[in-house]
Amino acid sequence: MKAQLLLVRDGLENAAPSMARVLRDAGVNVRTVSAAELAEAAPADVVLLAIPAIDPVATCWALHRLGYRWVIAASASPSSQECITMLNAGADYYLDAWLSAAELVARVRVVLRFSAWLEDPIRTPLYKDVLTNSSSI
Repeated sequence: MKAQLLLVRDGLENAAPSMARVLRDAGVNVRTVSAAELAEAAPADVVLLAIPAIDPVATCWALHRLGYRWVIAASASPSSQECITMLNAGADYYLDAWLSAAELVARVRVVLRFSAWLEDPIRTPLYKDVLTNSSSI
């Protein structure tokens, strides 16, 4: 089954339509929803959204509890400090919503590869062994 990305429009209103089009044109399976629809949406492998600065930790944990394994924080006005805050809050990746089309696709594909890699039953035990057996590092 092809990995699916859920793009949340809120906070990315001007960039979201372009991001969705670029990703779909590159063959990424993209669904778009509003933040209000997020809790009711069927979980996807990856969720891409602008995380509110009010309580990013609660937002990231809520997303993970809803079943989203990978959270990409996007910003229409990125900064190094915001990136650090979002990654420390629990986002798995951070990107500028206004990246060039090629860079946006490449960065999203990185996260989709990680998602697929962890779903691979052949590779997953190796990953778990590394995490639980520090002597193998």
